[in-house]
Amino acid sequence: MDTLPNFDDMAKMAKEDPEQFEQLRQQLIENAINQAHDSMKPRLKAQQSHIDLVISRGKNPLHTTMLLRNELQRQLVRFADTLQHPYSQENAEVTPISSHPKQSENTDKTLSNASSCKKLTIFEIF
Repeated sequence: MDTLPNFDDMAKMAKEDPEQFEQLRQQLIENAINQAHDSMKPRLKAQQSHIDLVISRGKNPLHTTMLLRNELQRQLVRFADTLQHPYSQENAEVTPISSHPKQSENTDKTLSNASSCKKLTIFEIF
């Protein structure tokens, strides 16, 4: 589909034939994602999957609209916070785990002291 139907036609379709409207919605979304750069496609598909999940929780059209608005606002707040404080995110330390006894001993200490530490430690297993 090259052009978007006008609002009145889509509103009528949504009311009279919700299945056709949903099919049109999915097709338009798929077309938009397919036109994106290849590096963005997985991210866009994941975002659309999340949006579809939010939509599925809606009990009626108004509730669905409110859920989507809340989700958009939540993401905008996160985005604004990132723009305002780009370097304030805490970094994680990655610690490899091996079968060496001394490293296992250090790992146990790190895990036992984890509740008193503010630093997040992520362990890689190879």
